Amino acid sequence: MNNPTQRSIKWLSVAILIFATIYFGFIYAKTINQLWIQKTIVWNQDKLAWQVFIIAGRLIATALLYFFCWIFLVRTNRSLKNGEIFPRSNVSLLRWAALVTALATFVQSNYGDAIKGAQMSVLDGNTLFYPLVVLFFAGLYKIAHLTAKDSSLAI
Repeated sequence: MNNPTQRSIKWLSVAILIFATIYFGFIYAKTINQLWIQKTIVWNQDKLAWQVFIIAGRLIATALLYFFCWIFLVRTNRSLKNGEIFPRSNVSLLRWAALVTALATFVQSNYGDAIKGAQMSVLDGNTLFYPLVVLFFAGLYKIAHLTAKDSSLAI
């Protein structure tokens, strides 16, 4: 891959990580604010374990997706320097990201009710749709890896 393309991918990666860091910081600051500063969470003793699961799940899922993003972009940029376009290690990372995306969308759809102490939980279509989209792209990524590998063997 030529040097200008590598440079543009590197700068795009930096921009993605800047926005991801801002979002990650926003989610954590908002949660800390709700838990300890303004104390806006209504604790329901009947649903306390559920509320803790939803709040902790949101923090954990956000952190995992943030770190997966870092790992994906670092691996991609490192492999570009070595001449490999699609590193195989990113395929399994994308599959794990699909699993974490299922958790993230599930807790996000229930977060509003959990902080209000509501007695209900929601399972919406996004909980299944977004992870399937990520799995689809993981499959496309694997095909791209195999095609690039086959192309390099043919030369």
